[in-house]
Amino acid sequence: MSFMQRVQSTLGMRGVRYGANASAMTILFIAIMVLSNILAVRFHTRYDLTAQKEFSISQQTKQILQTLNQPIEIIGFYNGQDAALQADLESRLKEYRAVSSQISYRFVDPDRDPVTASAENITTYGTVVFKSGERRQIINGIDEKDITGAILKVSATTKTKVYFVTGHRERTIDTTDPTGLGDVKQLLEADNLEVEPLNLVISGTIPLENTVVVLADPLDPLQPAEEATIQQYIDQGGRFVLLSNTLSPAPMAGAMAQWGLVWNNDLVLDQQSQVGNPVAPAVLDYPYSDITKDLTGQASVFNSVRTIGTIGEEFPADYTIDELLNSSENSVAATKFDAGQVETQESDAKGPLTFGYTIETPAKARIVVVGDVDFATNGFLKVTQANAPLFRNMIAWAAAQDELISVPTPEPVDRQVFMTESQANIIFYSCVVGLPLLFLLTGIAVWWRRR
Repeated sequence: MSFMQRVQSTLGMRGVRYGANASAMTILFIAIMVLSNILAVRFHTRYDLTAQKEFSISQQTKQILQTLNQPIEIIGFYNGQDAALQADLESRLKEYRAVSSQISYRFVDPDRDPVTASAENITTYGTVVFKSGERRQIINGIDEKDITGAILKVSATTKTKVYFVTGHRERTIDTTDPTGLGDVKQLLEADNLEVEPLNLVISGTIPLENTVVVLADPLDPLQPAEEATIQQYIDQGGRFVLLSNTLSPAPMAGAMAQWGLVWNNDLVLDQQSQVGNPVAPAVLDYPYSDITKDLTGQASVFNSVRTIGTIGEEFPADYTIDELLNSSENSVAATKFDAGQVETQESDAKGPLTFGYTIETPAKARIVVVGDVDFATNGFLKVTQANAPLFRNMIAWAAAQDELISVPTPEPVDRQVFMTESQANIIFYSCVVGLPLLFLLTGIAVWWRRR
């Protein structure tokens, strides 16, 4: 038998053929695994299948990350006893890094690496340091709002100032009283905004660049010169938020008329208010707006609301004026009231009633007008989770900082199943007793047949 015949005979053997097939399948399997890993690394995708998207970052945070143009290093300082907290933070930071390659992070155990901890002035475990260039920010919380807020602070090259006008018994930002705006100040500062009081008599002018002016329910009228200062600021493209309750003097009436709007002397009542008080209407359905687009279905609660009417059938030319807040269909605008008594009449306007507008002028000014201030006070921010993001979004929209328009991080939902005693018994006897007994009887039957 020649050499070639022996080779052909060997290759024709069944064992050799099976061995060759097995080798080919093994090589193919390895190739598929290598290719799958390469694709997984290059096209990394994660899916959050929880109902509330509890493990996903918000769209607003993604917008912020997508605008980053400089590296941000995040260093978490945890020891071995904080492994669970470190794992939670790492899981969240993976979401951030998946959106932006500018994000990098690492963890340091201060006990094992005291040099790094000392260089970063770390004195407590659980501290997280954010660094970008010369800017540095430290946090101790690991919620999305904490992380995103720190990223904003180290990435911002300029800060927007929010001025709250003073001198006319407005709501103040320096008090923790239920009627004050101290909590709002903290919220805005967490968004990397500077918050300061502004006395127009002393200043005589308003800086135009990177500013927002808030006039929060003045109880005394502004002087003509002060109104002129605000009007000049708006005419130059300024950003203005105007809030006024029922029973308060109608502020900036001349400017309101210029925008085609007027303060109505009425009080919104809603007998189906979610807080059980007709003078505290809640809003669940919002006209479409960048301010409220992510708040649909979340109740924001107001108090002592006055409606805003329109002058004429059309708004001024070249102005963009949109409804922002409407009361429910169950509401009425009472016109006969005083500090202690309210009486509805057949002639009162029926809901839905508009008490909030957004305005964009030809000069690119942005204005928010709302017939209430209580929704932003310390007391009402605790009534519902939607009030805080609503006010923050108003400021962000006015400042043309759409990336700051935010909603609360989804809270984990406590899902429980409540059963009656009979339902619990059915589950117990069917699952705990019935199924094991079924398997046991089946086994006995099979054994008996094979005897």
